[in-house]
Amino acid sequence: MAFLDEVERALDAADPTVYLQQSPTQARQTAMRIQRLQARLAAHSAAAVRAVDALVPVGLGGSTGTADLLARDFGRDRRAAGRQVRLAQSLGERTTTERALAEGLISEAQAVVIVNALRWVPAEHEERCEQTLIAAAQMLSAKDLARRARRIADVYAPKPEVDQIENDALEAQEQRAWERTDFRMADNRDGTWRGGFVLPDLQAELLKTMLDAFTAPRQGEHPIPEPVEGTRTGLDRLGQRQGHAFAHLLETMPVDRLPQSGTTAATLVVTMELEDLREGLAASTLATGTRLSARETRRLACTAGIIPAVLDGDSLPLDLGRTKRLFSKHQKTALGLRDLGCVAPGCDRPPSWSEVHHPIPWSEGGPTDLDNAVLLCPRHHHQAHRDGWQFRRGQHGHVQTRGPDGQWRDDGRWRPSTGARAAG
Repeated sequence: MAFLDEVERALDAADPTVYLQQSPTQARQTAMRIQRLQARLAAHSAAAVRAVDALVPVGLGGSTGTADLLARDFGRDRRAAGRQVRLAQSLGERTTTERALAEGLISEAQAVVIVNALRWVPAEHEERCEQTLIAAAQMLSAKDLARRARRIADVYAPKPEVDQIENDALEAQEQRAWERTDFRMADNRDGTWRGGFVLPDLQAELLKTMLDAFTAPRQGEHPIPEPVEGTRTGLDRLGQRQGHAFAHLLETMPVDRLPQSGTTAATLVVTMELEDLREGLAASTLATGTRLSARETRRLACTAGIIPAVLDGDSLPLDLGRTKRLFSKHQKTALGLRDLGCVAPGCDRPPSWSEVHHPIPWSEGGPTDLDNAVLLCPRHHHQAHRDGWQFRRGQHGHVQTRGPDGQWRDDGRWRPSTGARAAG
């Protein structure tokens, strides 16, 4: 098309470096003009996508649909291309909104808010509500426009009805948000973990508020620990500041009211030799097997939610004999240190996912002592009862298991030296 050729020639002739030669006022006005042009081009893009959807046959070039074709042609993410197709189709049904976008009166993000809000408006009120939202969009951000859109029913209904409509919409949104909630973590195996999450509005705002409490600058206060020597010294990125705040939040969160499952669901147990603790040079071990430097161990010694299990020091009464059937919290902590999780060969479930099993059943006279206890995840605990597994301690303190095949097998978990002594 001829006008696209003209646009491309104009862009080819433009020099991006000239923007730095403007005054502050000119720079702001230029950025506003370019953003308005982006909005106008977004309207043309939506119309072009609708044309592809209408004119290009499915399967062309092996594509599975318009979104797949767009993703292939311009190297876009398949999910983002899908959103583009849905917006293009919605704008095709909302010509007034598309025209406002084409004129640069609203942004693409605002157009998305408007077309989504109009889906719930009765047909006889759509035009009036659309005009109202377009007018509001020229004064509000996309976020504030979304809040306004939730109560767009006030254009045609009395307040009690508007309240009910908004509440029903929020309840439906909250239900969808809860169903989409997700959390993932993965070990980078370099001393860091990566992760991501999807949270409903309420819980996300709670988390953000807590992180802001750590990151907000306050006179004379340093809520976030200073950077470790040898690393970048300035908390110069918001993402890094938020990451440090998140780490600090986890360390200081009270754990006494958190649910307990398995052994030590909400408590970290740090193990090291008494002599090493005094000298302050050797590393320590978490119940999961993770190793910590001496410096990090000393820092954690001042943190709530950390149990120092110093070997050769004063011990807790961990053997209850026949006085109780269920294992105590301290016994479960000690088992987590000793077994490091489920002892079934090849199983990597941590202590917090494991249950305590009596190899000699309590009903048959077995004591509730550490010598008559092993950790098993729920699946292997069931198998142990079903198949009559037997257990014994190997010479290095590892728990060994014998199943129906009659072979004794080690749990296969690696232990540093302190962990090996902890097992004894």
